[in-house]
Amino acid sequence: MRVLFIGNSYTYVNDLPGMVQSLARSAGKDLTCASVTSGGKSLAWHWYNPETLDMIAAGGWDWVVLQDHSQQGVEHPEQLTSAATRLAGRVREAGGMPMLYVTWTREHIPEMQETITDAYQRAAEQAQARLAPVGPAFALARAVHPDMPLYHDDRSHPSWLGSYVAACVFYAALFETTPVGLATAFPLQSGVKAVVESEIAEVLQNVARDAMAQLLSQRT
Repeated sequence: MRVLFIGNSYTYVNDLPGMVQSLARSAGKDLTCASVTSGGKSLAWHWYNPETLDMIAAGGWDWVVLQDHSQQGVEHPEQLTSAATRLAGRVREAGGMPMLYVTWTREHIPEMQETITDAYQRAAEQAQARLAPVGPAFALARAVHPDMPLYHDDRSHPSWLGSYVAACVFYAALFETTPVGLATAFPLQSGVKAVVESEIAEVLQNVARDAMAQLLSQRT
């Protein structure tokens, strides 16, 4: 499987694509991830970025993950839907399938998660795309363990644990299987070995599984 991630710092911080790739390979899956990212940018920006469009058009992608600006679903949901739909069309033209990366709310405004999730769900319906419910997994983790450090000090970007739960969600979404039992120690593309405490990893794997289960139950 080949996956292209398109987004901003919520994708490149902690090398999320590399983490997804490493976790999948540790589970015996043949996965290669690439990315086109730029800090603070939206999907509308990517629509006009030649590098983004060229990478999509190059083809060979099974999935292309689309991640919008963290506040777009709250402030400009119509722009999220419009840009996601246009990019999803390009993805299908190139032979791939689009997947929308449902981002999380800022740490200090948890009540905004429902708004963000709803915006991505509407965009996914219009774009005919699959969802990766990372934000809902964050919310579940915080409900179970309110002190779980999922955020960086800026209360916006993910900590290592935040990126780990995101990677577990993507594993579940891409391979349509449970992330429970995934590796807790794995190499990253930078050559660094990531290690997540086993008890914490189990919690995060479970919330990733549950977020996917809730999404699938809504479809039915």
